[in-house]
Amino acid sequence: MYHEVDRLLDIIFCAQRRLTSKSLSAYLTAIGNRAQHEDALVESAPILRLDSGCDPVVEYEAPGSGDCTIDWLIRIPERIDLLLEVKNRVGDLIEGLSRSQLNLQEGGDGSPEPVHDINLLFKSIENKFPTRKPSEVVQAVWIKTGLKQEEAELNSAFRKLDPDRVHVVILCDWGDDAYVLANDEGAKQAVMRALRVTESRRFVFRRGEPVT
Repeated sequence: MYHEVDRLLDIIFCAQRRLTSKSLSAYLTAIGNRAQHEDALVESAPILRLDSGCDPVVEYEAPGSGDCTIDWLIRIPERIDLLLEVKNRVGDLIEGLSRSQLNLQEGGDGSPEPVHDINLLFKSIENKFPTRKPSEVVQAVWIKTGLKQEEAELNSAFRKLDPDRVHVVILCDWGDDAYVLANDEGAKQAVMRALRVTESRRFVFRRGEPVT
């Protein structure tokens, strides 16, 4: 997948402005790795959203639970310490496109309801975070997905996560809006404010209703 040059330049300039020399070197290495390139670019999406006026401190590949690392540690003075893992989920989109093609071949309209396993959105996430209260550090996951998720199934999958490890989940793309799940309202509002996203239902649908 190819990205607009202006977005790539925005990402590089943002990384140069936000990261320490050590973190910058590691991040630019990830961008330059063909196998990591797409995921590394997506990792920058929430960092691009940070307000320069609040003077955030950003660390790449921050310590997580045990030997795990978390993509970002964001510290905004007097507002929030945020440990943020970013995931670029394309498997469900590929599956959805395959089902659409099959649906067309069978005489349908090419837009069947998604029926993928939503639990895969949260694969390899929970155990990366230490057990911690959001009053200490808010622990969140930013998931870029190109496929709408069934709302009730999504909420059910979120409730299976350890609430002391994952406090907030944001479903989004490169836009300003997101679908936000949280087990702590204060943490939710703090994350939305820090990452400057507005809440919407663009990323979900309800089974039995038209998927728009």
